[in-house]
Amino acid sequence: MGEYRADFSRTVLNGRNGGIVLAPSIEAAFDFINDYAAEHMAVLSTSAFELLPRIRNAGEILLGPHSAIPIANFVLGPSHVLPTGGRANTASPLSVFDFMKRSSIAYLSQAAYQRLAPAARTFARYEGFMAHANSVSEIRDRILSNSRPFTDPLEQFTISR
Repeated sequence: MGEYRADFSRTVLNGRNGGIVLAPSIEAAFDFINDYAAEHMAVLSTSAFELLPRIRNAGEILLGPHSAIPIANFVLGPSHVLPTGGRANTASPLSVFDFMKRSSIAYLSQAAYQRLAPAARTFARYEGFMAHANSVSEIRDRILSNSRPFTDPLEQFTISR
């Protein structure tokens, strides 16, 4: 490593967010790992695959002594567009899913609507969305009572409790 990179490395390791962490227990180590949510997480252990389920927040997880970061960055194939600055606790690496159009689909039975409408009305009022609140109120019920009856397409699949 040349002097420029050596200085850079010293700055990073001694900087505000750099250093070496010694944990008092394996549990504390995994708590730190998941709170820190590193961009790159290299698991240099003979039991790396056994430890993997304990890592929830990392942009990239490289297992074992041969899974070097430069190989993952330049040759291996996973995206190198990774969440930085601890954002791996809420974000994922760039993937094919970022280029796919997806839609959320929801369906409520009448019974589910009746259970959930009061909560939605409360949230809508709190947020100041009165039209939303009205759309799950007795106003809606009055309007729908004058319309054609709805046949629930999933009624045959309803599980009674």
